Amino acid sequence: MTDLLPVLPLWVDVTAMSTTAVYGAATARSRNVPISGTLFAGILCGAAGGMVRDLLLGLEPVAITGPYYLPWILFASVLGAFFFYRFISQELPYLVLRGVAIGLLIAIGCQKALIHEVPFVSIILCGVLTATAGGMALDALTGHRSAVFSQAHWFATALIIGSLVFYGLTITTSFYIATAIAVIVTASLYVTSVIRKWPSPKWPGESNDMSA
Repeated sequence: MTDLLPVLPLWVDVTAMSTTAVYGAATARSRNVPISGTLFAGILCGAAGGMVRDLLLGLEPVAITGPYYLPWILFASVLGAFFFYRFISQELPYLVLRGVAIGLLIAIGCQKALIHEVPFVSIILCGVLTATAGGMALDALTGHRSAVFSQAHWFATALIIGSLVFYGLTITTSFYIATAIAVIVTASLYVTSVIRKWPSPKWPGESNDMSA
């Protein structure tokens, strides 16, 4: 099967990381992080997921060894800090940006795991971790509880469903179709759950407090 799978396109990998860097830098600036910290947050958000993915697969992290990743991630961080941070106060554009970012990261995480022939569960794990590692690091450094570990609407659910959709489509259609649909499904689930205030799936008796 892997002979039929395309190598993960460089521009898709760079685009996914750069989009996440925009989100990371914008979020950091909205939390009153200084200039150096804001740019570092963007770089960390953009690169961390791919680095975790590559380390889990026993590969050299391309974000460090590749010549194009860090310059584009840094450029995206500057854009996020100077321009896109204004989206933080506008709920819908901010949610869409975040949804697209995590959808792209799911695709590049799952695709690289597929190429290296790891088991199904590991493919889904690579997709989820690629999409969340940078955000978790940003939240930890700025003193916030990560969305994956809080009542954050359908954030984690959207990640898992998006990864499953990508996996199912990429082995039956093409990488680009699978990526487009996975991004749409992931972003739609996440944005809709926030707007409609759908709580995260919870254990019986657990509070619905979204701030927990």
